[in-house]
Amino acid sequence: MRKFLLLTAVALLGMTATNAQVKFGFGLGYALPSGDIADFTDGGVSAHLELGYGVTENIDVSFLYTGDFLVGSDLNVDTGLGQVSGSIGNVAVGAYMLNGRYYFTESKFKPYGSLGLGLATIGAIEVDETSAELAASTSNFAFRPALGFKYGVLNMNAAYLSAGKAGDTSVSDITINLGLLFTFGGN
Repeated sequence: MRKFLLLTAVALLGMTATNAQVKFGFGLGYALPSGDIADFTDGGVSAHLELGYGVTENIDVSFLYTGDFLVGSDLNVDTGLGQVSGSIGNVAVGAYMLNGRYYFTESKFKPYGSLGLGLATIGAIEVDETSAELAASTSNFAFRPALGFKYGVLNMNAAYLSAGKAGDTSVSDITINLGLLFTFGGN
């Protein structure tokens, strides 16, 4: 019985390996703040990198890293004296996630939905005319649903990242990303 189970496992692994599809992707995008950080940031950039595996023609599983950097300012300019006062704030969010993607079609144009779950690290710095201080630094559970499409190697999506809270401030953003997603191996 053990030999039969071992032979079956090796056969299944062999069939899976011959159809294996390794995925590698990267891209850039625009990040729009939501939640409480929208009060002191205006927008920023987003970047992502992923390495994954095509389980079937319609399902991918990958390790996804996203980095979002959002900035904003509240400056007052006194034109009579030429003085500038106020503050500049920024928030950096790095998220390490396990991401699942489901393609709705098997054609060349492939719309998909995905969900990433993992850990987000949040760092915020507040700068005013007299000082610069680390306002928040924490790590939280994060999730990232996305809708997008893949056409050839072109990959475009819109995603919502919820990174939890830094102190009493909720940290989340909406990103629009454009990148490349390569597939190696498989049929």
